[in-house]
Formats: sequence, C-alpha cells, structure tokens
Amino acid sequence: MRTYLTKKGSRRFAGAAVAVSALAMFLGLMPGAFAQAQTVARTGLTAAGSASAAAPRASNCRWFPLPAQLFIGDPSALYPTVHGTYNTPGSKDVAYKISGPFPHATTFSFTTYNDLMDLPGANYLINDKDIVQAPGSVNPFVPGTRVMGTPRNYTAWAWPDSVPVPAGLKNVFLYPTKARFPADKQAAWNLVMRFYHMQPGYSALAAMRATKMTAVSTQTMAPVPCPLGAPALSVPAQVTAVLRHFKVYGPTEMVPAPPTGNKIYFLRYPLAMMLGPEGFSTDGCTGYLMGQLPKDRIAVVTVHKVAQYFNNNLVTPASVMKDYQIRYQSETIAYWPENRRISVNTDDAAYTANGELVTVYLPGDPRLPAAQIAQVRAMAARLHYNVIQAPRNPANRPLAKLLPYPAVIYRNKAISSSFPYSVSAVPCWTDPNNPATAGNNYKDFTNQTSPAFFRQFGSSPRNQGPYYIDGVKMTFAQFISRYSKSS
Repeated sequence: MRTYLTKKGSRRFAGAAVAVSALAMFLGLMPGAFAQAQTVARTGLTAAGSASAAAPRASNCRWFPLPAQLFIGDPSALYPTVHGTYNTPGSKDVAYKISGPFPHATTFSFTTYNDLMDLPGANYLINDKDIVQAPGSVNPFVPGTRVMGTPRNYTAWAWPDSVPVPAGLKNVFLYPTKARFPADKQAAWNLVMRFYHMQPGYSALAAMRATKMTAVSTQTMAPVPCPLGAPALSVPAQVTAVLRHFKVYGPTEMVPAPPTGNKIYFLRYPLAMMLGPEGFSTDGCTGYLMGQLPKDRIAVVTVHKVAQYFNNNLVTPASVMKDYQIRYQSETIAYWPENRRISVNTDDAAYTANGELVTVYLPGDPRLPAAQIAQVRAMAARLHYNVIQAPRNPANRPLAKLLPYPAVIYRNKAISSSFPYSVSAVPCWTDPNNPATAGNNYKDFTNQTSPAFFRQFGSSPRNQGPYYIDGVKMTFAQFISRYSKSS
C-alpha cells in the first residue's frame, strides 16, 4: 500500500478533501455513509470512534475489502482493512484475535499503522512465513512445505502496544495506542491484511471472508464487543491519516532525474515522504524503487535479469514451496485509481529469450498517434516486451494529480535473506546509520541532479549485480530505428 502525494500548500489539502468525496462515490456509499465519510475527513477519527461506540456491537469485527485501485498499490493485490482508535469507549485493553486458513496467494501479511500512516516498528507487522501454524496444520509459505497442503490454519494477534504480551503467545504483532499527531486525543490506527496475486481458481474476497477477527479482553482473553469503526469508513479514516502525515512531514516530491540525457534511474525513496509501507525499514528509505518517466517520450525500462520467483499460476498438488530469491515482483505506474493496464507483474509478464523483463511505456499526454502506437506494440510483441500505455495527465483528478506524474514503482516481495541483489541492495540517500548520508534532508531528495548521486544511489550492477533495473527515453523514430534491427 503506497500513496505518493506531491502538491504543496493549502490546495494540496483541499484536493485530498475532495478525494474523500471521490472515494466515497467510487465505493458507491449510500448518502448517509457518504456524509459520514466527509465528516471523518474534516474532523478526524474521534467522531467515528464515538459514533461507533454508541451502537451495539458483536465481538466479531468486519474487514473492509479495500482494492488496490483505491491505493497507489499493486493492482493484483487486495488490502482488507480495519481502523480504530484507542481510549474511545470500549477500546482500551482490547486485542484482536485473527484466525483463518493461509490464503492461496504469492504473499500474505498483516501490518498496523499509526495516525500518520507510519509503521512504528518491526514488531507492528507479521509476514506469512513467520506465522506459526495451528496444531496439526501446515504453513504453505515455509520452504519445503506443500503449497496446497491442508489443513492450513493459523491464529494471529493484533495486540495493543501499551499492554504486556502474555508469555508464550505466538504470532503477535502490535498496534499503536498513543497518538503521533499532536492534535489527536485518541490514537487512531489502521490494520491492513495483504493478499498479493491469488492462485488461479481462488478469490481474495473469499480469503478475506474466511479470515475471522474477534475482539478480546487483554486481561481475560474473553470476547468483548468490537470497538472498531464501521468498515466503510476505513477509506476516509486513512485519508485523514494521510493529511496529518503531510502536516508533520511536509509534501512528497518528484523522483530525482538528471537534467539532461536520456537515461532513467531507479532509486529508493525516503521513507518520511511515504505512507503505509509494508515492511519496516531501518535505513531511512522504502523497500521499493521508483523511476521518473518522461511525459512526452517513450520509455523502455529493463530488469536485466529476473530473480527466481514463485509463479503461483503453475501450482500443482505436488508443488513444494522453495526458498525463492523473491516471491513476486511488479512494475506499476503511480496513479489513482490504479488498474491492471498500467501494471505488469511476474506471473503475467512477457520475458525475452535471455531472461530480461522489458517494459515499453508509451507517453500519456500527449499520446502517440494510433498508427504509431500500433507499430510500437507490434514491434514489442515480436521482441517479447511488455507495453503499458501511460494514463493522461491527471489535471482534473483529485488524487492522481497529486502524484509524481508519470512515475513507475518497482517492487520485490518476500525477499529471501539469501538473495543479496534485491531492491533493498540499492543504497539509501537518507540512511541515518551511514555517516556519509546521515545529514541528508529527505526534503532535498528531489533536487539531487549530480552524476555522482545517480552513480551511487541508482540501481546498477554495482549494487544489484545482474538484477538491476534502468531505463532509456526515446522518440518514436529512435524507438523504431533501434528496435527494428533487433526484431
């Protein structure tokens, strides 16, 4: 889950407030819920917490099936979400028992965020292979285990970070109970469950429905009424957290790019300007790479060697999980709403004969004439290249116009500890643990233009070995001239 918003000043916040309305309409909320969503965006989560506290509630909490289209996330993922506040009536000393079957997905995780959509620490998340299965069950994400193994049940716990965890309790991850935003009286938090790329024949929605969440007392472990906000308010609650993030950290910015030349560099983005990371980073940067695409030219982006990955399109009853270098990767244009036409992932991509992942990005605004687009697509098909048509300039879209248009996000998921050349091998320009970078201000990241900067902090054979990613900008004529010889 990622949101990159880039405008400065009061118009940026007004635009995001409009986006709440757009989100509500996109979700098809009824008028009453729509008005409630706007209220949450204006006044924060306290009103939502108080309103939900007044209604009778069962112990079972309900997930909101947040699709990636509403995030700047991978379109092949689903992000079931809940949100709550701490110290509102009935919420103190409450933990959440989560149980169900391991999903038939490439990756699976739980992550909790504070009222700024920050991940407070490594113990606020748990990943699939680290979840201890229920007695008599198997964890299909552990190497050496049958992918289709049954039974495949687990129980995990979202535990308040101000309450000691009982000794011996397994699969515990924390959720925040103290407000990070200065004006917050209650600590708002969000919990996201992620399913990436479901195996054919299996549904992410069905996996969400099979995942039960029950509120329990941390003192007695007995069920208590669920104090969480209404599921449909998860989106405006997160928009509120996004606005507060900007007030604390300032706006995010464009990805650095050289002022001249035709090369596209992929860099790790400072974590302070990001929202909702899936993994906890200690070096000051997110675990993804981003590259800035040209607005008016073709971009050809190449992953020069594709890491060994888990292709769950090819699972059979005899398939055994391996210690793959990664389990999943994708390239996605940062846009709202997301869609599969602007993304390519491991299982659905075309690859060249020598194992490269090459993606041709067609300019979005101005677009090439239809005849030229057809010519590029035909040539790309002969070369086993992927083609993505960049969307048009989002000048009239409340969220999309706040993004670093057009930029592409490159993800590696479930990276093996034995694989040294993943995206995390690219150094971070704002790493506080490195004396050479500890003094760098993340707000100045976008202004870096020196050749030395890109040599050191861009993806390259120097840091990613043969698995590096880069790109080149070219006109239509240059593309035809260069690749007609190859095809």
